[in-house]
Amino acid sequence: MDYRLLFVARFLIAMVVLTVPAFAQPPPTGIIRGTVVDTRDGAPVQKVAVRLQDTGQTVTTDDQGRFEFTGVAPGVHELYVSAVDFILVKRTVTASADAPAVITIPLSEGTGTFTETVTVRGTSVEQQESEVGAEQTLTSRDLQQLRGLVTNDPLRAIQVLPGVATGDDLRSEFTVRGHNVEHMQFTFEGVATPLLLHTVQRLFDSGSLSMVSGDVLEDVSLRNGAYPQRHGNRLGAEIDFNMRQGSRERVQSRLSVSGTDAAAVVEGPLGGSRRGSWLVSARKSYLDLVIARLDAENDFAFGFTDVQSKLVYDVTPAHQFQFSFAAGRSRLDQPADQLDQGDVQDGRNASALGVASWRYLPSARFTLTQRVAVVGNTYRNLNRDGVELARGHSGDALYRADWAYVPNARLAIEGGGEARWLQAAKRDQGLAFFEPRFEVRQDFDDASFATSAYGKVRISRPAGGALTPGGRLDHSTLTGKTQVSPWIAGSWPITTALTLRGGTGVYRQDPSFEQVVGLRGAADLRPERAYHADLGLEGRIGAATVWQMTGYNREERDIVILPDAWIRRDDTGVVLPSLTSRFENALSGHARGVEFLVRRQSPNGWSGWASYALGYSRYRNTTTGETFWGDYDQRHTVNLYALYRASDRLSVSARFRSGSNFPATGYWEARGDDYYVSDRRNELRVPVYSRLDLRANRTFTWSQKRLTLFVEALNTYGRKNVRLAAPGVDVRTGQAFGLFDSMFPFVPSVGILLEF
Repeated sequence: MDYRLLFVARFLIAMVVLTVPAFAQPPPTGIIRGTVVDTRDGAPVQKVAVRLQDTGQTVTTDDQGRFEFTGVAPGVHELYVSAVDFILVKRTVTASADAPAVITIPLSEGTGTFTETVTVRGTSVEQQESEVGAEQTLTSRDLQQLRGLVTNDPLRAIQVLPGVATGDDLRSEFTVRGHNVEHMQFTFEGVATPLLLHTVQRLFDSGSLSMVSGDVLEDVSLRNGAYPQRHGNRLGAEIDFNMRQGSRERVQSRLSVSGTDAAAVVEGPLGGSRRGSWLVSARKSYLDLVIARLDAENDFAFGFTDVQSKLVYDVTPAHQFQFSFAAGRSRLDQPADQLDQGDVQDGRNASALGVASWRYLPSARFTLTQRVAVVGNTYRNLNRDGVELARGHSGDALYRADWAYVPNARLAIEGGGEARWLQAAKRDQGLAFFEPRFEVRQDFDDASFATSAYGKVRISRPAGGALTPGGRLDHSTLTGKTQVSPWIAGSWPITTALTLRGGTGVYRQDPSFEQVVGLRGAADLRPERAYHADLGLEGRIGAATVWQMTGYNREERDIVILPDAWIRRDDTGVVLPSLTSRFENALSGHARGVEFLVRRQSPNGWSGWASYALGYSRYRNTTTGETFWGDYDQRHTVNLYALYRASDRLSVSARFRSGSNFPATGYWEARGDDYYVSDRRNELRVPVYSRLDLRANRTFTWSQKRLTLFVEALNTYGRKNVRLAAPGVDVRTGQAFGLFDSMFPFVPSVGILLEF
């Protein structure tokens, strides 16, 4: 045997034995461990899919919002976080073999913007104005669920809020405690504005749709009764719209398609230092194309286009600039051969709003915000022959300043002022009653200047609760009147889980241009007045559920009406509306009721509310002595909403609205199955309104994109709801024809949302 070969062989075997453990030892790995929390209150969010992008491994958060990846190669990794009804989040994390990488990922619901921080506000059921007896806030997720696929309208979401009543599927408007939108205060980005709608102006039985997409809203708050009058000049509730900021992390896009329109949202950081953000949203309807495909003989067309944008930039840590913009236009185009001479064949409407604001924070105790805003609207209606039935335009330009000073934890002082220029012009004409000719019904063009100031003080108790007195001063050159409107509100904790809230105040509203300088205007009109009083109890059940019971009384004086504006019957027969009467402060009345609410708001499991409202509104004409139920007197209102997130990919929701409905405004009565002109106002009521809508959302997630499929059913049980229409009347017999119009039948719908 060759010992040299044996030696070499043994040497090689030894080297292999010695080196095998080194080659077999796996490379070092790390661990990524984290928690997903809700951006609003830091609560853990369960059933969230977290994907490790480079390996494709996906885990789901547990009941405490926790997740973990093991065996992760050291280095930089991307995580994609996805849960239905929450935004899609991309997050970068560095793994190390030395210690686990621990990360907390805030997750925003709805269409919110990703942020690295968590703002703890308590649970979402906390009221923004702690002394307001009845205030509710719709979050971004609520807006997405409740706006509807067919309508895609955030105002439809407000219609489901506790205490809100509506009986018209075709209109965005609603009522609160017996008041319609003309007596409500609408604010957008801190500025009081008209209600921005796609609609046909000066048409009684048309439809309407919000001009602002729900994709750009952070939240919407509804304040009833006695609330702080920062804006004033309205008798009823305040609805506050807040746009969200764009993403400061990365450029991201959303594209959605429903049965009636398509919408896109693009947003991203501003500048390399990411000291700001931008956001642009646009919508385009194609309802006319859908109708044409379904019914080739139907030439009805109503379409709209709108755009919203917001720019935010931190000039310095103490100075921030914001600019918000919204604009839209709509058009109704009906077939001329199917219309009467007095019908609208071509109706056009356009609105725009711009708000620039500058916020200054010299210290943690003082804030000053200055705003400049411009808002405008224009419309025009033509009949089948090209005759102009109506045209008009209006515009506001304003400067506003608001400040807040908090010297200590028990005292907060707030105030502000506004100077506003207003202008409006209208010209309407309609057919004469017995002759084939047009008569001018309205014609004016005027402007006015309004100034206002307000102040309030919040005094807090160490043991909880607060007292908030305040007041505002208004002056208008339209009426020449100066008004003072005081209020006071307070809260008192009875126990740790039970709080008493109450408030009272004087609220005023100036008459409109049409009521003062129009053809039937009266220059000596006084501002309308309302005296509010609210008292409520609020209790908590656990951390996420709250219940409320609120009683209210509102006394109204000097309400402006147009006398003899309705067809009616008297001892001589049918009496036609007057075309020469003038507006006057002739109504006094009251609205009284009680509202009940149970609401749960949580990122996990069930969310939603159940509410019931009982209300009565009654008025008296101080000139004639006539008494009648209010035009928006709905005795019983039930609003229910429930959302359940079954998994990271599937959620289901339901919304139910039912009401005893409003009076058929005017002088009507039923005789068997027919309707006739009556001598008593608002005695006939529109039949009970009831509707159940169901919805399901299902997400499909890929490497860097997510698709959400929406399936919705409106009026699930197919109830035949009706609304009041503009009827024809036989003036000899008094019989009315077409008093009610049918609304939505059972309507299924689908939509998709693509995020990338």
